Amino acid sequence: MLAYLDSLCLALLERNLPEIRRLQRHALSRVLPRRVREEIMAILRAQPDSMIAPIQTLHFYHQTAQLVIEEPEDEARGAQLELPLHPSADAVEIEMTIARARRGRSRDANRGVA
Repeated sequence: MLAYLDSLCLALLERNLPEIRRLQRHALSRVLPRRVREEIMAILRAQPDSMIAPIQTLHFYHQTAQLVIEEPEDEARGAQLELPLHPSADAVEIEMTIARARRGRSRDANRGVA
């Protein structure tokens, strides 16, 4: 699911309409929250130069990632859920991918490219 959400977030940030449509037809799109599906449709319908940001999708991605990287509660110690000190390589790679997409969009914005 995280890989699917990563691809979806990247496609939405890059405004890659063919990729967004392909991911929208994927079986996992049926389990997306309504607010995320509505946001995807809004971005698909928007003008190419619109400033709609995929906030709901990024938020859902972040929530899902947090569920994946949290450790289960250790009943013997009564420990609370905590983030690991060293995130997994996958989580770091996903964050780097999104960061690269953001940098690319900001460079385009600085050059006046939509």
